[in-house]
Amino acid sequence: MREADTGEFVEVPGDTTLWKTQGVAPRRIDLPLEARGRFSWYAPLFGIAAALALSSSVKYYSSAVQNWQAGNSLDRVAWAAEVFGCLFVSVLFVGMFVRVVLDAANPVPLLILTRETLWDRRQLHEPVPWSAIESIRVQSFRGTLLVYLRLAQPVPVRSGLFRLGGALRGGLKSNIRVLISHLDQNDETIAKVLAALVRKNGGKVEGYSAYASYQP
Repeated sequence: MREADTGEFVEVPGDTTLWKTQGVAPRRIDLPLEARGRFSWYAPLFGIAAALALSSSVKYYSSAVQNWQAGNSLDRVAWAAEVFGCLFVSVLFVGMFVRVVLDAANPVPLLILTRETLWDRRQLHEPVPWSAIESIRVQSFRGTLLVYLRLAQPVPVRSGLFRLGGALRGGLKSNIRVLISHLDQNDETIAKVLAALVRKNGGKVEGYSAYASYQP
């Protein structure tokens, strides 16, 4: 494997314990670090939510048809809003469910971190050098980690419609969100590697103290 041939690695903060929170030795993570999709526990919830929304849309449509002539204009607007609102929610959750399944079934790594570049295949057309990243910010939201990258120059980004953390529209962007949770690698490890490599190449680590305070 490449790790054995090149000996490339990065040092990240070691894991603290209940008994030891200071003076923890750093961990060495071999590079490249590759993360593939993983079928997460929440994926079936998207399918269930889509089915419930579609069922509600059918129910509202049936009610609207039966009472359309008797209803006034305000009633008709409300019925139409209920039908199309439920359809929208159904399409949204179906799309998210399909995205999760396709990412999990993809045998190709979705996120690749090397000594020179970051490549999020889910949205980036090609790898981005660490030297092009001005700052990184790690944000945790209900157990999900997102990384916000600010680049010196805009890069082409694919549309990430229906993907958590993805861009709604493609095009040139200098601010990129990278979802690092729900992959087959530990998300804390990925975040620490990202922060260490950005700092090593002159970028700034903001916000999340677990990464911003570490000096490799």
